[in-house]
Amino acid sequence: MRDTKYRHIADLLRDSFTGLSDGSRLPSEKELAQHYDVSLMTIRRAMEVLDTEGFVNRIVGSGTFVQRRIVAKGDVLTSFSEDMRMRGLEPSTRLIGFEIVPAADDVVRDLRLRSSEKVVAIERLRLADGLPMCLEVAHLPARFAHALESGDLNGSLHELLSASGTVVLTGTRRIRAVSVGDRVATLLGLSGSEPALQIVQVFFDAQARPVERSSSLFRADRYEAFSRVRKADPR
Repeated sequence: MRDTKYRHIADLLRDSFTGLSDGSRLPSEKELAQHYDVSLMTIRRAMEVLDTEGFVNRIVGSGTFVQRRIVAKGDVLTSFSEDMRMRGLEPSTRLIGFEIVPAADDVVRDLRLRSSEKVVAIERLRLADGLPMCLEVAHLPARFAHALESGDLNGSLHELLSASGTVVLTGTRRIRAVSVGDRVATLLGLSGSEPALQIVQVFFDAQARPVERSSSLFRADRYEAFSRVRKADPR
């Protein structure tokens, strides 16, 4: 029990800090130890857990502060919902639009469609622990319209595709920093001067057929991307 007590306290602290605003100063370790009736060592180990997870920012000589967590996207193919849950965040979605429209040129190119084809366009605001994380516009071939219309669009589109027999296995990703307009800034809670990360992804099934093109605008202060790299073989 001793080895797990600090993790239990870390869970309690995490829950108690969730409602605080970013940058809020937290009680001292001594005060927390008294409040939870545990040793200072237990509190320190619990705070180390939260520090590692990115829940708090510990500044020597100044104190400990609530820190909005940044989600790091790696090179493994995962959905938004999976990304958030793996980091202890609760994903949610606000559906903004669902319609069948003629495919724009970039969608035609990435989904390998004929210029006359139509696609399903889905616009969603994705949230983590109730806070805006990204504004996503997904385009899929019109053949998926029925499966999407009859499913829960507040969850993972990949799960809906899988349930209809199409499993997403691979994808490509392009990332760049962009400025956003007033509408996007309002939805994401950004000021007019803050940039966003635009991440355009194309997903493929087991036969290497493109099944979805997703263009997402992420809050740059809450999201980052990383890749593993290695030096090229000189041979």
